[in-house]
Order: sequence, then C-alpha cells, then structure tokens
Amino acid sequence: MNKLNISGWKEFVIGKLFEIKRPDSRSIKQYEDGSVPFVSSGNFNNGIDKFVTPFSDECLDRGNCITISPVDGSCFYQPTDFLGRGGGGSSIILLYNDNLNEKNGMFISTILRKTLSRLYEYNDMGSSNSIKQEKIKLPATANNQPDWEYMENYIKRLYFIKRGGISTVVNYVGKPTTKRVDITKWGTFQIGELFEIKKPEVIHSKNVQECNLQNESDSIPYVVRTKFNNGIKCNIIKTSEMQPTISGVISFGAENTVFFYQEKEFVSGRDIYYIDTSYLSKNTCLFLVACLNTITHKYSYNNGLFPDLLRKENISLPITNQNTPDWKYMEDYISCLFQQQNNSLQQLL
Repeated sequence: MNKLNISGWKEFVIGKLFEIKRPDSRSIKQYEDGSVPFVSSGNFNNGIDKFVTPFSDECLDRGNCITISPVDGSCFYQPTDFLGRGGGGSSIILLYNDNLNEKNGMFISTILRKTLSRLYEYNDMGSSNSIKQEKIKLPATANNQPDWEYMENYIKRLYFIKRGGISTVVNYVGKPTTKRVDITKWGTFQIGELFEIKKPEVIHSKNVQECNLQNESDSIPYVVRTKFNNGIKCNIIKTSEMQPTISGVISFGAENTVFFYQEKEFVSGRDIYYIDTSYLSKNTCLFLVACLNTITHKYSYNNGLFPDLLRKENISLPITNQNTPDWKYMEDYISCLFQQQNNSLQQLL
C-alpha cells in the first residue's frame, strides 16, 4: 500500500472530537484472576495487565473506546467492556465517540500514539486537561468532519493485504529453517561481573529542540524511557555543550525497562543508563539484548531496574570450552538469522 497522502487532512481538537472520561479509582492488586481485561498505562498487549474478576457491585468501563496512557501517550482501541486503572496521575484516559468502531478506532489510535508519544513521557506526563487540548490530523470529508468511513476502509484494506502477504511468505519460505536455541549447555553470568554499567549526562526534554529536515545532518538521537522506536523519542539538534554517549552500547531505562542496542552516539533524558558493550560487534550486542530482555518482566514503574539491581542479575549465555561467554557464537548466530531472512525475502522479490 502506498504511503498515505495527508495533504487534505484536517486538524481536530481531541476534547471536541471525543467525550473524555477517567475510570474509577482502583488498583490491580485488589482483584483475583478472572476473564475481564484490566487496562492500565502499559504500552504492550493492548494496555491489558491481566484478566480479573470484578466485584459483584462494580460497573465496568464501557468498551468501543480508545484508552490513552498519560505516562507515554500509548493508545489502544478497546473493543469490549473492561476495568480501567483509575486514581493517581497515571490513571488512563478514555475517549468515546458514537462513530467509533474497531477499524476506525485502530486508525485513530495509531494517529494519537504518534502525536502524543512525542509530547509526554514518565517525568512529563499528560493529564485529562492537557490531552483534551491537543490536536490531531485526520482524514476529513468535504464538510470538514472526520471521514470515519475512509479510516474504516483503510484498515480493512490493510487486513486484506496482510492476509495475502502472509500466504505468499508461507508458500515461499515453507518450514522454518531456524531451530529453537538449545540453552541446556549455556553458562550463567552475573551481569555486573561481565560489563560496566554507566550513567550518561541527563538532558531534560524541555531543553532540547527536535530537528527538522533542514538540519538533520546536525542531529543526534534523544533516548528516553520508552519501549518504542529503539528507545528514541526523536532526533534533536546537536549542540557543542552536549556530551554524547558513545555508540555501540546497550541502553535501558530504570522504569519501563527494555534493552536496546544503540548503533549511533546519543544523548538521553532522566534515568537512562547504558551497558558498555562498545568493544563487541553489533550482532553480538543484538544477541545480548535478546538475553537481557528476558529479565525485564520482574520490573515496573514502581519497581525500577536501576544499575545496582542490574549488576546483581544473572543471564544465561553460550559458553566456550573455558566457560567464558562465546562471543563468536553469538555473532555467528545473529549473522545466520540475517542471512536466512535475506534469502527468504530475495525469493519474494
């Protein structure tokens, strides 16, 4: 599908386009496991933390809405009734409009996420009032109203193309060529004994300027505590006062932890740290990132993964005959994966 032409799109104020609500004050710790989605400010799994059993006298939040996390601007369409996290600054925000359905809801959620994730982060969260005043661009009809039908049909076409694409890939690729990795003979290593963990210079988002096409050559990635886009919020204008972090390292945020390999030098916001892997190859680091991300489920916003905790964590890695990390195996394994992927794609061209 060709790139969207947005030249005819119109700006709409979120608060005028949607009825905005917030859930009742509630915490996931109050609930037993069950079948009703509990939606919070997480940015994975459609915002669903887990499925719970509501209290007998409790009213569910009505589905067919879009939920927004004020923490990082992540947005999801919720098709069914659910329990939303309420109370406190990170309470989710609910958007309702009678024209909303699953397909145009997914379209608008994508636009909202793209718009809001650039504006809000953990130490600069949004609120009902601030998000209500934000503007988003959407397809519009001749009378300058949102073109709900166009948005719905666009997502329908994406589904059709995806189904066709998957069939083509299956026909060409056939059975998977990569076997599941056997880790029974791997060794266990304490992260602090393998790597140095460092804290870069902190640059607040209010003190940076996002670059545009005219000055892109003088830009530098700005890494924050997000799980999207390799941890990069945007590219910003590089100044002589900045002290960039070296390239070839693995970054992570204390809260909302995900590990990312940073191929270029970068600057960062609050509570970003990095593992110094600059002496290892890119492919080896990508292997390490996959191993490191297996420990992130233990940590959350309220239980951050700070350097002292990470140093004490253990990870499993391939080993040599001398029981040291087998960096060459890691390099070769990722190289092989890339080659297999490339061969499969070439057959599709």
